[in-house]
Amino acid sequence: MTENSKYADNKELMIIPNAVHTDLYDKVDIIPFDKIEEFFKKNLK
Repeated sequence: MTENSKYADNKELMIIPNAVHTDLYDKVDIIPFDKIEEFFKKNLK
């Protein structure tokens, strides 16, 4: 997102140790569902 976007302030970088991007599709034991749910509740109004 660019700095001038109205959505620029609703981002959070999440680093999942020892995971790669595709792990988040099938390794449900490492997916941080609690953080994702918190983010959605805060930002999807």
